[in-house]
Amino acid sequence: MLFFEPALSINGKRSCASCHRPDKAFTDHRITSRALRFTANLTRNAPTLLNAAGQRHYFHDGRATTMGEVIKQVITSPLEMGSSYALITDRLEQSAWYCYWFDQALQAPIGEATINAALTAYVESLRSRNAPYDVAQRGAGQLPGLALAGQRLFSRAQLGCAGCHSGPVFRDGQRHEIRPGEWVKTPTLRNVAITPPYGHDGQAATLAQILNTPFHQQQLAHPLERQQEERLIAFLQTLTDTTSYEHRPPATLPDLSCFPDRRVGGLY
Repeated sequence: MLFFEPALSINGKRSCASCHRPDKAFTDHRITSRALRFTANLTRNAPTLLNAAGQRHYFHDGRATTMGEVIKQVITSPLEMGSSYALITDRLEQSAWYCYWFDQALQAPIGEATINAALTAYVESLRSRNAPYDVAQRGAGQLPGLALAGQRLFSRAQLGCAGCHSGPVFRDGQRHEIRPGEWVKTPTLRNVAITPPYGHDGQAATLAQILNTPFHQQQLAHPLERQQEERLIAFLQTLTDTTSYEHRPPATLPDLSCFPDRRVGGLY
């Protein structure tokens, strides 16, 4: 409920789901996300929240080390929600349902710690591990030939993509200098085919474009050949888990006198 609750924002029109929509694999498919002021934009592309829990660094620049820090920065940022925990608490306490849910789930009243705990628990539930790649890893299926060829290219022994995009969620938990003085953490590649545009600034519209950015080309001994590019993209497409679309917003939100006509997920 809190993830789709616009009462968390100062104007009652934005929620976590404004930038992380379930129908877009918990991204927004914008180059950079919309800001609190409707006509303005943020400076970063919205990363997927699928498999986001358990990282060492959060945000593209890695400035947060816990999900609680992420939530606090987003809620209090004048560019994102422009709100405060005191204001949100006053609003949510108007609802007998919210008071009951916090008591039942957390055995504690509504406040900064419990709001963070509830939202963190929801993000931790957003797991996506049933892609064709996973099915093949379990021995219950096989990847198409083109994707298999791409998987071999992806390995450390060939192109070395797996050096940074490693492990079950295809990220290494590290930050890398993509331009002089600009460091960005490795993003997950899970569901990458359905989370365009790409890059922390959203400047790559397609997988082919992000594979051929100067940073990625610098990691290779030779520029990608067209055939290699096609094989890599075929493999990356096998990391798509469409069960992520089964996550749905609630049909309604509890009544709040301060925002009686608010929309689930916000207006923008």
